[in-house]
Amino acid sequence: MLSSPLERLNDCLGTLGFAAASEPVEVTAAVASPLRLATEWQGYAFECQGARYHAKVLFDDTAAWIDVPASARASQLFAASGVTPELVAQAPQQGVLVFAALPEGSRWSRVDDLLSAERLTQLFAAKKALHACPAAPLGRTPLETLDWLRRRCVQDRVLLPEDAAWIDQCIDLVRAALTRSGWRVTPIHGDGVASNVILAGERLMLVDFDRSSLFDPWYDLAATLNELYQFEDQWRLGIELWNGACREPDYARCRLHALLDDWIWTLWGLWAGSVTQREVEFSKVGQWTLLRLRDGLADPRFESWLRLL
Repeated sequence: MLSSPLERLNDCLGTLGFAAASEPVEVTAAVASPLRLATEWQGYAFECQGARYHAKVLFDDTAAWIDVPASARASQLFAASGVTPELVAQAPQQGVLVFAALPEGSRWSRVDDLLSAERLTQLFAAKKALHACPAAPLGRTPLETLDWLRRRCVQDRVLLPEDAAWIDQCIDLVRAALTRSGWRVTPIHGDGVASNVILAGERLMLVDFDRSSLFDPWYDLAATLNELYQFEDQWRLGIELWNGACREPDYARCRLHALLDDWIWTLWGLWAGSVTQREVEFSKVGQWTLLRLRDGLADPRFESWLRLL
């Protein structure tokens, strides 16, 4: 893919059944830090025969990272649950996905939008609706994503933090503890970023399923709590809201999944920052999640979390 996102979209519209479409209008500029918003796809709005649509077009520098067919499969699967817009057309080789537009007046969330118990209950219900979908081939699991990022960081000679080898050893302990404990496999969102939660009046919807896979549904809870809350009592209340009670093994599972998620985001940010030519602050994302990860690994209870599963 060497042409611009808009050129590729315009090349595809006729063959996808949108020959009468209006001129696509770019929406949402890429912001990596702190929102992680529109960093991998360029969004466009257009109309055709009285209907509104939203197109996502993959940036060239993220083509190695995003599995477009897997993202499309997840979008189709989850649309049936009613929590995300329908995928109406796709051209995976051109990196183009076309969705029914979100309701008028919709906006992406910030962290502050999701902190109330009412909104958190809505968000958890939406995540659980994804988990209730039938199992289907999706994308890389978080563990497979970790392996992919480790390989690419070596291949692309990414400058990693001085303590990367120690962090890798700790994350391998996390991986072993989670794998040993096992989990119920369901489709997951795989992404706790607040900007992938859409507020449409009183309704809440989810978007962007590039990290969706078949994995532990508690990963979604952990990634969400890690995005929203800083303090332990908030985490425990969130787990109670999710599960009816907060047992110590449940708290440990969430903390370990969050450590894994932070290392994935750290490696992603540092890798993307080293390979992109766009002026997007990917590396700043990696630096922020690295700080949070170090704090988590320094918690004196880290080894007890490993044993509690």
